[in-house]
Amino acid sequence: MSFDNLENTKIKRLNLALLTLLTLLSLAFAVFVPFFGIAGVIFLPVPATLLVLSGRIKDGIICAVISSVILVFQDYVLVPVVALLIIGISFVYRNSVRKDKSKLFSVSCIFLVFFGALLLYIIANSAINRVNYISEFIKYYNSYINQVLSGNFLTEYAGLLSIEQSQFETVLEQTRDVLEFMLYIIPGILISLIAFISFMNYIATNAALKRYNAGMKEFPSFRYWDAPWYWCWGMILGIVLIIIPSGSQYFNKILDIAGLNLIAVFGPLYLILGIAVIWGLMEKFKLQILWRVIIFVLLGLFFNFALIVVVFLGLIDIWTNFRRLKRKS
Repeated sequence: MSFDNLENTKIKRLNLALLTLLTLLSLAFAVFVPFFGIAGVIFLPVPATLLVLSGRIKDGIICAVISSVILVFQDYVLVPVVALLIIGISFVYRNSVRKDKSKLFSVSCIFLVFFGALLLYIIANSAINRVNYISEFIKYYNSYINQVLSGNFLTEYAGLLSIEQSQFETVLEQTRDVLEFMLYIIPGILISLIAFISFMNYIATNAALKRYNAGMKEFPSFRYWDAPWYWCWGMILGIVLIIIPSGSQYFNKILDIAGLNLIAVFGPLYLILGIAVIWGLMEKFKLQILWRVIIFVLLGLFFNFALIVVVFLGLIDIWTNFRRLKRKS
């Protein structure tokens, strides 16, 4: 897509107030809607990106700054961070379009901007409030777990199940250990989440641009989704680190943390690729929609087992190539 052609599209005539309102609504949705607010984060930079790509750089910056001001009532540190996030992603797209960069390059740069915004928020929050933000988060997380697990609701629930107090306390301790250990896997989960947001933001931005006949490079159909073969070593290393025996309990914990973080990063990737393999095989054998629904319902009913199988399927597809994809040697 030519950058000059993009500046001559109907995007040039888009209303600044309307795009600012859309950014504001996306931000409100991201902040105030639990879990589903991720959709707001994905769409958040799109309006400003449309303005910047059409050559209205000043309007794009105004859109980002004005819409971010609403966060002053939630957390004033977020105001400049979110504004910089929106502007940064807008200029990533501007650079990608002007220099005809690849899809992977664009998504990687968007990932870096999101990740950089997260680090900037942590550093700014720690500096302004003169506290270690990460330490404070860990304290809050642990106190919240203690509060939930020591609540009356769980005690009454145990009474309904008619289990012994010693058994109940053992279950609580095991649950506490698991939840406290989950804290160490947050880095891997965050990386996966930011990668997902970056990928979906690229798709959302491309969909918005296509409405003005100015789409960017598209990803292939889902059945053809693939990843470079060498990425498998991240998943394999994660599995190996978990199963490696060690005499030291401390060393074992470090290996488990490293391994689980790698699986948290690469596991979702190969889960998606595994689903793509299943979908590709369905397309290959031309299964009717009813059979496709039945297969996915069965996978949902046996979720724990199916999760392992689908991830493994996505991983071994590197060597078996079930879909007969054309890959570079």
